[in-house]
Amino acid sequence: MNVLLIDNTLDQDSWGSAELVHSIHEAGPATIFVRRAPHTDLPAISSLGRFDRIILSGSRTAATESGDWISGLEELIRHALERGIPMLGVCYGHQSIARVLRGNDGSMNVRRSATPEIGWTEIRRTPGPRKARDLLDGLPDKFHSFSVHHDEVCTLPSRANLLAQSDRCAIQAFSLEEKPAFGVQFHPERDVEAGEKTIAASAKKKLGFPLLNPGSGTRLHSPLVARTIFGNFLKGCW
Repeated sequence: MNVLLIDNTLDQDSWGSAELVHSIHEAGPATIFVRRAPHTDLPAISSLGRFDRIILSGSRTAATESGDWISGLEELIRHALERGIPMLGVCYGHQSIARVLRGNDGSMNVRRSATPEIGWTEIRRTPGPRKARDLLDGLPDKFHSFSVHHDEVCTLPSRANLLAQSDRCAIQAFSLEEKPAFGVQFHPERDVEAGEKTIAASAKKKLGFPLLNPGSGTRLHSPLVARTIFGNFLKGCW
């Protein structure tokens, strides 16, 4: 299986999205091709058919920003959606898919969050009937994963299903009804060490909002979350 991983990270020590690469390999056999959107290093639209899956990473970039590389990323997302190539967005990737699918009136469906999240977040799967195969299938109704975001998806794309939410974020995960496309606001790929390091660095900045469950990563983190989500995506949860 060929997986195109679009790395949207800005900090040089994050280039390559090593956490996502590790999580994908842990979830199943795959050949991963990493390309960097901020360096305008995206594959030609005409070559997208050679990839079986596309995963979009997070980024410090604001969901409402514009720029040449962002336009290129959105063009790739748009063509992948049109061709039905299975796609999963994580954090900024999740926001980018929603942004491409903004309302028919052109209104933006991403925004700066009034309740940002940094830390170990309790994610709640939405109640009600579920498809037999779902991105979160195999996870409990409540689980913890790491979050670090100041922006959020504020309105579901047209013909999308809400899969999960949290106390501070109403749209933690979604899937499209007619396309194999998914978004998760949280970071299932983040491990305990990296998560606690992010919390410690954030605490020094006095951000003005509460950090979530600092020092609780060993107790709350479960590798099952990443293996389940990326495994379901690789196997085909649609």
